[in-house]
Amino acid sequence: MSTRRGEPTARELVSLLAGGEVSSRELCERFLARIEAANPALNATAAVDAEATLAAADRCDRALLGGERGPLLGLPLSIKDSIAVAGMPCLSGSWARAGNVPAEDATVVARLREAGAVVLCKTSVPEYTWSTETDNAVRGRTNNPYDPARTSGGSSGGEAALHAVDASPAGIGSDGLCSIRVPAHFCGTFGLRPTVGLVPETGVWPTTKDTGMLDMSTLGPMGRSVDDLTLLLPLIAGPDDADPLVAKVAIGDHRAVEPASLRVGFYADDGVAPPTAGTRAAVERAAKALADAGAAVEETTPPPVEEVLEIGFGMMAADGGAKARADLTAADGRHTEQLASLLEGLASSALTAEGFFELTRRWIALRSALRRFVAGYDVVLCPVAAGPAPLHGRRPSDDGELTDYGEYGYSFAHAIAGVPGAVVPAGRERGLPVGVQVLAGAYRDHVALAAAAVLEDALAGSVPPPPTLVRPAAEAG
Repeated sequence: MSTRRGEPTARELVSLLAGGEVSSRELCERFLARIEAANPALNATAAVDAEATLAAADRCDRALLGGERGPLLGLPLSIKDSIAVAGMPCLSGSWARAGNVPAEDATVVARLREAGAVVLCKTSVPEYTWSTETDNAVRGRTNNPYDPARTSGGSSGGEAALHAVDASPAGIGSDGLCSIRVPAHFCGTFGLRPTVGLVPETGVWPTTKDTGMLDMSTLGPMGRSVDDLTLLLPLIAGPDDADPLVAKVAIGDHRAVEPASLRVGFYADDGVAPPTAGTRAAVERAAKALADAGAAVEETTPPPVEEVLEIGFGMMAADGGAKARADLTAADGRHTEQLASLLEGLASSALTAEGFFELTRRWIALRSALRRFVAGYDVVLCPVAAGPAPLHGRRPSDDGELTDYGEYGYSFAHAIAGVPGAVVPAGRERGLPVGVQVLAGAYRDHVALAAAAVLEDALAGSVPPPPTLVRPAAEAG
């Protein structure tokens, strides 16, 4: 099951490594060369340490030659810059973290390395991960691989951009309100926001579980195929005795799910932000593909979601942004204009204890309503955002002025719900990829992934690769 460009998936690369058909050093050199070729156009990396990467690859090759095997032995992976990797800078896009080099891996990174993975690079994020646009005052703006005038999304925009041009086989992002799913949608790649409480955030900055976000933010796999997501999720899931909001839950086998047994609901309009024609068509195309696979499919209507933005942003900054301003003090005002304006604007929105408790009650009510809605089906299909990747700083539907984030409410809503959501490329509009969101009930991540795999196969030709493959000349021929 290769990617849509014929490239091996991450799982296939592990098999090639185990079979001696390629070495870890060869793979790492190939991806490092692709990063070097792609980065002038994309600006997608936050840190690269080629010497350390190749040294780790050599250790893996010696282990492979000695007969050792592991779930990821020798596989290079990229890691979002808000996630700690021992020995590499971890700035989360902020001058407030200048010089910060963690001595310990985040839990997810430690688990991946224990499985044999090699860290390829750190990928760019918006400062403090607080934006749908990957831009920060330290490294600058990350561009969309289909059009550099457009955004790659945020906050895992560096990850998705690299995956789109095959400069990384897979990696780890995070998703608070939309941050895995929107970049995958904008860049024509794949991502999974797992059920909340499956994956520890230990070693991530900024922290979220000690804020009004509670359990909403989660880490998850990103890549070039559903196969990449199913490979990584079981390896990063499970409690670590440090993150108190993570449960021990078995990850089901997506291969055991029979597509013809699925009950599927779909909606293309949330009643708040009308989708573009291409977005609607992508959702309908995905619904038809599952119907063709034998699933029982019906159009449905979600619960009222008019409060999604108010509740989502209210929980994120219930303290009026006080924690964020304190965390970012050392940046000495060196922020993007967007973040500086946000930090200033939030100051007047701090809630009293009574106000926060009332907001939490509304959050619980909305989560309950959305979970009941999704649980009424095996799978629900809907947009990721109201349109494809916009021009930098603009809105997705028509590149108009970005006055609010209502067009991202499709993703925000199901972050509040805390249910798993996979993103699969399902169409194109204005020459740009359009993804669909594949939702399932809480802790039924494998069901979402099973449906996503059907869609990947059925819609493989619906999204072309970026118009210019940014690759070394030696590979271009």
